[in-house]
Amino acid sequence: MAIRSAHPHSLPGRLLLALVAATVVLTALAPAAWADANAEVSIMDDQLLLGASQQKINRNMATFRRLGIERLRVSAFWNQIAPASSSRRKPAGFNGAEMRDPRYNWAALDRVIASAVGHGLRVMVSITTPAPIWATGRTRRPNPLWKPSPREFAAYAEAVAVRYGSVVDRWGISNEPNQGGWLQPQSDRSGLVAPHIYRGLVLAAYPRIKRVDPTSVALVGELASSGRKGRGRRNPIRPLIFLREMACRNARYRPMRRGRCKNFKPVPLDALGHHPYQFFQAPSRPSINGNDAGIGDTGRLLRVVDRLVSVRALSPRRGRRPSVHYTEFGYQTNPPDPFAGVKLATQTRYLQQAAYIAWRTPRVRELNQFRLTDGVLDGSGVRRFREFQSGLAFAKGRHKPAYRIFPHPFFITGDRFWGQVRPGGRHSVRVQRTARRGGRFTTVAKVGTSARGYFSFRLPGSQPGYYRYVYTDGPRGTSGTLRVTR
Repeated sequence: MAIRSAHPHSLPGRLLLALVAATVVLTALAPAAWADANAEVSIMDDQLLLGASQQKINRNMATFRRLGIERLRVSAFWNQIAPASSSRRKPAGFNGAEMRDPRYNWAALDRVIASAVGHGLRVMVSITTPAPIWATGRTRRPNPLWKPSPREFAAYAEAVAVRYGSVVDRWGISNEPNQGGWLQPQSDRSGLVAPHIYRGLVLAAYPRIKRVDPTSVALVGELASSGRKGRGRRNPIRPLIFLREMACRNARYRPMRRGRCKNFKPVPLDALGHHPYQFFQAPSRPSINGNDAGIGDTGRLLRVVDRLVSVRALSPRRGRRPSVHYTEFGYQTNPPDPFAGVKLATQTRYLQQAAYIAWRTPRVRELNQFRLTDGVLDGSGVRRFREFQSGLAFAKGRHKPAYRIFPHPFFITGDRFWGQVRPGGRHSVRVQRTARRGGRFTTVAKVGTSARGYFSFRLPGSQPGYYRYVYTDGPRGTSGTLRVTR
């Protein structure tokens, strides 16, 4: 991980020096794997990290490293950091772009980012709502999601980028703006609203981020994978409809020039962020609705993005075919969630298949595991499981089966064998087979990995049985066992 030249008003001196020192040491220890083009492995767990003690944060960062994770995604929640967030009146003399204003509360985010960098992880920061009430549109009841001010959001984005730009190389502009839990109104009687609000936030914030941190990657979109039919302030919008509406193009990609699209300006981006949850379906399955975009719809998502670029509604700053970063993904499990979870064994299988799907699509540059641990259980009935239960471990820390396989995913399709030794580095891998469960394994193939730890090869005529891979050079590891029945 490279530390870029610090902005003159960036991270405070002692903290920055500590980060630089830790990064120099850990960079020397890390495998030379960052330059490979395949999907980076990241994780997000704000509930576990933000507000936790430094000891607990450090312990979890060490766990991330053991699991082979390369990047942490963490949120810079606007209303948790800005002052007087519940007031309708902006604090007197407060300039949101001035990150050194003592009324800002950076402490929790400082601890997380310092620990992540100190443990050799790259960092993505999501600059996101909810907003302080004084930066929102007027409503009868205070609503931190209602029509946030583009001007104030851009000032806050600049402050975040100034503070952390020397150690953060990726930014997300807001989070799931196609969901009523993050941005309102989604729509009203006149039509869709949130895509146009979000376009305003991007147009205001993107140039401020890039002015402060020009070599970084700014992700636009960060959309949830599905929506619903109908209108309403909270009713979520399907992601491909959201993208076209944000870009002021109709279903046939013809320009819309009236109403909220009057004086339209192309939307800038470095890459697209997306959350391709597939929920109960296997990652290879396409979504039922053609305007949703789960991980099985990667091709469809890319076609929409490319079409919007071709009609100059999206303006990528890095070539004409922007990459996609899957910055949030996972499968909820039962247990603990009997309403929206898959079996533990299914989670294990689906996460490995999803990693293969991301690898085989070169434009997908990141796959994020959402949560190390499940959300806290609170309440009764369905409400008891309102937090995501997609962790690799249960809420109290007991490991799920997926935890063990996460550092070395393995997937077989036809005669194609694929896997990864995480977090990368070149390894010699032996693929082994046994005819029966509990039998003795024998090696059927030897293969080297890429610099990012990936291997892929065909084994024509492979026999039914149980397969795994092992590696003993440097770290030692054994994948999970896969049964082949053909």
